[in-house]
Amino acid sequence: MVAIRRTTALLMTLVLAFALTLTTDFTLDDGIAAATDSRVEAAANDNIPWTLPTRPPKCTSKQITAGTVAECLVANYNSPEVNGWPTPPFPSDPAADSDVGVLPLADWNFAGWGYNASPALTDWEALLVGNQSTIGRVKSNQLRSLPDALPLFEGFIRDIVAGGYKLTDVATYSFRCTSGSGKSCKGLTRDSLSNHTWGLAIDMNSGTNPETTYLGIDGASACATPITTDIPMWVVRAAEKWGLYWGGYGWSSGCDSPDQMKASAGRDATHFEFRGTPAQARAIAAVNFGGACLATVDDTGASLPRCLAQGDIPGTGWRVVIDTKAPKGATAALVNIAMTDARAAGYVTAESCSTAPPGPRSTANGNTAQGQTVANLAVVPLDSAGRFCLYRSQPMHTIVDVQGFFVPATSAGSTATLYNPVAPQRVMDTRATPFCNADGSCVEHGPAAAGAEVAVTMPMVPTGAVAVLANLAVTEPGAAGYLTADSCTALVPGPQSHASANFGLGETIANLSVIPVTPSAPGAQFCMFSTAQTHTVVDVQGYFAPPTPAGLAFTLLPTQRLVDTRGCWSDAATGLQQCAQINPAGSVIRLRAPTGATAVLINLALTDASADGFATAEACTLLQGTPEQSNGNVTRGRTAANLAVVAVDPDGTFCVRVSAPMHVIVDLQGMFSPGGPLMFVPLPPVRRSDTRMPGG
Repeated sequence: MVAIRRTTALLMTLVLAFALTLTTDFTLDDGIAAATDSRVEAAANDNIPWTLPTRPPKCTSKQITAGTVAECLVANYNSPEVNGWPTPPFPSDPAADSDVGVLPLADWNFAGWGYNASPALTDWEALLVGNQSTIGRVKSNQLRSLPDALPLFEGFIRDIVAGGYKLTDVATYSFRCTSGSGKSCKGLTRDSLSNHTWGLAIDMNSGTNPETTYLGIDGASACATPITTDIPMWVVRAAEKWGLYWGGYGWSSGCDSPDQMKASAGRDATHFEFRGTPAQARAIAAVNFGGACLATVDDTGASLPRCLAQGDIPGTGWRVVIDTKAPKGATAALVNIAMTDARAAGYVTAESCSTAPPGPRSTANGNTAQGQTVANLAVVPLDSAGRFCLYRSQPMHTIVDVQGFFVPATSAGSTATLYNPVAPQRVMDTRATPFCNADGSCVEHGPAAAGAEVAVTMPMVPTGAVAVLANLAVTEPGAAGYLTADSCTALVPGPQSHASANFGLGETIANLSVIPVTPSAPGAQFCMFSTAQTHTVVDVQGYFAPPTPAGLAFTLLPTQRLVDTRGCWSDAATGLQQCAQINPAGSVIRLRAPTGATAVLINLALTDASADGFATAEACTLLQGTPEQSNGNVTRGRTAANLAVVAVDPDGTFCVRVSAPMHVIVDLQGMFSPGGPLMFVPLPPVRRSDTRMPGG
């Protein structure tokens, strides 16, 4: 679990006799009032098909803009393009000076009902997205629409499935024209394109809801002729809550009520469509999902908002936008990224929100396994708005806590600090050495009790230091949980608003942390709180303090993979090459740092270990014998990652030593040097993103 309480989902949709109440089971906050449709009239059985419908009033522009459309009808008759949706291609002859549809035409294949999957539609269909999760009998990816509109159709289907409406068939996207020509576009113009072409319409249970022109009986109005449908009133009202117009009201102005006089009326009871703009779709989704919507971008960097229903998880390839609320001028942020509820083993990559190549990423900022909750510290570049994007290789939730920013030294201000490395030193190991609680009581050895506040004293960190850089390792925990490290004045025992490390029962994990410190007579101190009984190991690597001649500034570098021993790699000193050979226990990998680096910032990933073990990254001249400290721990069969700041030898190299047979992947993220351009501005950890509760 991560350091925040989960909220409870709302009650499932209820369908009551005599009065209908529709609830959204997608909101993430208890106590949100259910959306009650006051227009529903009492009926002996509210599942009776609504064969003589009365149309509600049209929504005002104010209502649609606000997204509050449950009591009215979104009935904008503009074309989708006029409403701001993308312009699709059209099967016209480019050699003719006309936009009239032609059949046959190269790259356009008509299947008798539409042109889906034609070569000419490859780019168009790439704009569409599908439902991630199954909804009753509706399979994943069966609903296809443009990203802003898909949440409306997903929400509608979830509502009616939860309410007990039996779906036999459902279809959204179909590239076609609507006419008597069998839905081909031959002889027509793009003005005839169906809303299905954009995925802005849905047909369901078509066999029991035919599209028919009704005539008046015995001189009565056609509006008084019962229509053929299995759709009850509450289903139509559910659609209207999501901004969808029901074709059962009729086309060509339709019928307002059974009392309206018309000789004929064309009705399409199988059909529901959205007639608003993308912005209006987002507003309606936000209202109905209780704000549970994520800002994401596609691979082109275009905005791609997505909403999550209860139980949904951001999917493979999603690029979630993280707004760090950075101060002006900040070029990078120090963030803790937690991954949880992963559907399969995978990773996350922090990257720019601009254009990115589709598919797997070549570097990572954290790895996780199915069912595991794990965190990893990262330094990520920011755009001019203080944002970055978080890509995921598998469906998973992510939580991002911001711990500070790197800003240009020329505009850093009085709170900016420089990094001061120290020889790595183990200052706590509750398995073997005494430790003390914040209240002054001490014990000979651990584990530390759940809920205890443990004090960590660091004699090598001078008075005046603002924060310490320490590797926190948790081992043999008695239950799944999290550990939070903070200054002793700020840390209060009990549930925490952020976490420094996350762990499962019995796991050994490590995470690098930048922890605020306070001075004390024996040395700088910070405190730790854990939700479970556990052993904790603390290795200090350096500290951040106001500028002195010994301090090091930071240079952010484009992320670069220095080595992946699963492939071929060469030793930086000898040039000897190895290919796909597992690194034996005790072996050392020598790597070259960028020119001028005093220390490098790397992400260290360990995988394919044949036994539980750890890796130590250090200047090669300091890496002698069996190191006491570690920079990453891995369990057999898992992949683990951890950020590390590693000292560089005068010859420009540094080393990684493994304690057990395993593969090593090293991604370079930046370097520290006397002449670096960036200083670090620490701040109390603050949560900026949690995909489990997007609106919170």
